Amino acid sequence: MNFKMILRIQSQALLTFAATLLLPIAYTIIEFGALDTTLFFATISGVSVAAGIVLKRFGVGKFQRAPVAESAAAILLMYPIIAVFGCLPFVLTGWLSPLDALLETVGDLTSAGLSILPHDAPYLLRLWQSSLMWLGSLLFLIMLVTVLPEVSGCFGISLSLQGGHDFSAIIGQMNQMSVRVIKVYTTLTAIGFGAFKLAGLGLWDSLLMAMRCISTGGGDFFPANQNVYVEYVAVFVMLLACGNFLLYHRVIYTLLPPRVELDKNYFTRLKQYFLRLKRTIIANVKLILANEETIILYLTILVAMLILMFRVFSQELYFDGNTAFRSSLFHIVSFVSTTGVTLDTGAEVHDFDKFFIFLMAVTGGCIGSVTGGFKIIRLIILVKITAAEIKKTIHPRMMTAIRVGDLPVPMRTVGRILCFFFLALVTMFICAAILSFTGETFSESVAMSIACLSNVGNLPGLCDADNFRNLSAFGKIFCMLILIVGRLEIFALLIAVAGIKFRRKKSDW
Repeated sequence: MNFKMILRIQSQALLTFAATLLLPIAYTIIEFGALDTTLFFATISGVSVAAGIVLKRFGVGKFQRAPVAESAAAILLMYPIIAVFGCLPFVLTGWLSPLDALLETVGDLTSAGLSILPHDAPYLLRLWQSSLMWLGSLLFLIMLVTVLPEVSGCFGISLSLQGGHDFSAIIGQMNQMSVRVIKVYTTLTAIGFGAFKLAGLGLWDSLLMAMRCISTGGGDFFPANQNVYVEYVAVFVMLLACGNFLLYHRVIYTLLPPRVELDKNYFTRLKQYFLRLKRTIIANVKLILANEETIILYLTILVAMLILMFRVFSQELYFDGNTAFRSSLFHIVSFVSTTGVTLDTGAEVHDFDKFFIFLMAVTGGCIGSVTGGFKIIRLIILVKITAAEIKKTIHPRMMTAIRVGDLPVPMRTVGRILCFFFLALVTMFICAAILSFTGETFSESVAMSIACLSNVGNLPGLCDADNFRNLSAFGKIFCMLILIVGRLEIFALLIAVAGIKFRRKKSDW
């Protein structure tokens, strides 16, 4: 096991975490000018920077490629190490006990939004909670385009762009992909911030909601605002979070104007850019429409919203069709994106609604997104596998091929998806069984297991913050493990353990 590489990755994660602390520091300076609070967060930032520098010094070395076992171990250790530093504001301010603070921080970093933090907690801690959600999803995106394709193949991420990106374990190419995805993620966050600001929210509320929605962290916070445009903007940003960020990268970078160079050729290039812009927009629209995963995602949201709206409107829970439409759309998008934000509508939650919300949360968004769940493209492939097997049973000599869009699905990918589906079911039942030993009922154990594995901590009527707050110490520690495994998917844990075992056998031999 190459421990130097693991330490190097942890040092980079800690230095990125330290940069996130600049947001609460800026808030305290601008809003309060409180020197003690500023020094409090600055001290935590300094400690994390010092720890990152120390780990970087011990992790010195030139690495041309990222080995699979080391990569799996590194991403599994990343969340617990950052959580130790991230929980300090909750612990040192006295709002949460150390164990609750760790569970809260791991839930935020994995974008589950467990929201153990009390409702009357200071706004500064809410802002820090949102920062952790934003940072956690950013780290996940970076791993999604660098480490995870080598660790598990991401079970079909290469299919999400019809072969538009080649993932490699070479360090230089991984760094390039990291920079690209960071730019896209910050751009979409800025778009969300501007949209919330235009909808009528204040500066900090707009930033807080943009970070929560684009990261799919959600939680129990939604600003008290009677403006319905805020809800529609939240739906828009959560839909962005559902989409494929690699697809966004291709679309955004084809729309960018040429780099500013003040010479006589720049204006000529700018004129050519506007002439090309129309064709580029048409090509991007065709690209999105050709993406089968995206189209099925939006059709699923539309059908689910119409079903839920018909249910609430037919039973006269809402006498206004506009309110029924808005509430149904908001909650379907919220749980398809695994954000888990809910509105206090005062309407009774029917068992049908609970089942439907559960189904949407387990499904999730696109495979190149920051959402949890099983992912749409995997369900598409499972359905096509079933249809192909039925046809082959009726016509034994028929040659069948599974395709996503115009791209054939390799049998290796099909096998991985079937394996992942089996492992997901087995992991869910094992986790539910272990949680039941902590004193929880069967339904509560299953609900918490699914909530952690799908990274949507708030399932109305099935699971909420009180379920996690009242767990025993062992139950809370076990939920932290489930949250990390659910975020990174079970193969990362298995490969890390298997890598250590195989390496030990080799040295013994």
